[in-house]
Amino acid sequence: MPSKLFGSTLSTTSSSSSTSSASSSDSDLSSDSSVSSYRPTMGSSSTRRPIASVEVLRCLRCARAVETTSTDDVASMGMVRIAHNLYYCQRCAKMVGYKLTD
Repeated sequence: MPSKLFGSTLSTTSSSSSTSSASSSDSDLSSDSSVSSYRPTMGSSSTRRPIASVEVLRCLRCARAVETTSTDDVASMGMVRIAHNLYYCQRCAKMVGYKLTD
């Protein structure tokens, strides 16, 4: 019953043919390493990371959502950061007694 391993067929009945096939598949992999290291580019702008990304801030208590960019101040959007990636809207922050910094 032949099986396929790395693009070459192996015979399960004979161990000598499986070792020769395995060694040929190893050489196939080493010759393909230049192909796998090739990274196509679509222009110089595709390799640059974006300066700002869009984030959705959601209130932990009432689920009010606000879309901001990563460079915006969250307080100007009406949200209060209580922990890493956890926010209250200003209304809920007042209700739970969270101290607002103005």
